[in-house]
Amino acid sequence: MTNKKISVGLLVAAMLLLAGNYALAATLRFAYASIAPPLSGVWAAQETGAFKKYGLDVQLIYISSSATNAQALLGGSLEVATPGGTSAVLLASRGAPIVAIGSVMNRPPMTLYVQPEISRPEQLRGQTIGITRFGSTGHSVSTLMLRNLGLTQSVTLRPVGGNPELQAAFEQKIIAGFVSTVKPKTPTWPLANAADLDIPYAMNLITVTQDFLRANPDTAERLLKAYIEGVGAMIRDKGLATKIFSKYLKRSDPGFLEETYSIVSGFLERVPRVDPRTIATAIEIESIKGATAEQLAEKLIDNRIVDRLVKEGFPEKVFGKTKR
Repeated sequence: MTNKKISVGLLVAAMLLLAGNYALAATLRFAYASIAPPLSGVWAAQETGAFKKYGLDVQLIYISSSATNAQALLGGSLEVATPGGTSAVLLASRGAPIVAIGSVMNRPPMTLYVQPEISRPEQLRGQTIGITRFGSTGHSVSTLMLRNLGLTQSVTLRPVGGNPELQAAFEQKIIAGFVSTVKPKTPTWPLANAADLDIPYAMNLITVTQDFLRANPDTAERLLKAYIEGVGAMIRDKGLATKIFSKYLKRSDPGFLEETYSIVSGFLERVPRVDPRTIATAIEIESIKGATAEQLAEKLIDNRIVDRLVKEGFPEKVFGKTKR
């Protein structure tokens, strides 16, 4: 009996010590840059309690556009932001003290959706393609796709706001099409898919400031653990995933939810390592001069936490053996 009491006492003491250590972490203001499937892992970490499990009090904030996300991070309004890869590289090239500690997707599963009467690329000549904002992920991927289709000089890109505004502009036929991971509610034609281009591109990077990472390496590690577990929960439980999609994307039609789950399960990184190859793509899009991809990768990317978690077998515990 005495030994049993001692064991229980030690367990309680360990739990209190762990809770005490976690209690030292400040509330994290975590912004997601778009209401779209690539950021569903962040929502899942919140909805499943994974953030709380690792002692993090996370306040999720929707801030439309990558550029605004990064500006809020640099201004001290956030502890964590999720800018698109191009925006993050552009800021790093200008000396912004930001660090990408994780990547949600290193391939762009985005589709160019067009009005149903458009079935061939040449029919887009003289038309307007909607984007959220210049410098956004959608803008970058639209640029890549239009270049691949030979339409760079033939199509006008028009910023209209966030993803909900894009959807509305398409439904009202204000724009001929737009590039997104979210299929329109109205009839549409999927003209091309960015994933078919096989170009490395970071959809959204889990980003903090250099000062934050230096002062809070343990918090950053717990953040990534919670994120990985959130992704794992969705991959394993399709029902849970569709509930999360319905809540944040505000769509409940079965076909849409099925397609969204397919995107998430097929493209979200199980090991959220930032792929250095995506830097070269961003440099090409923004025509960045004065720095090589290697120099900017060294400045922007810090995969040490992810690599340590892999070495410890953490992603494998969540997903089983995985190549991504």
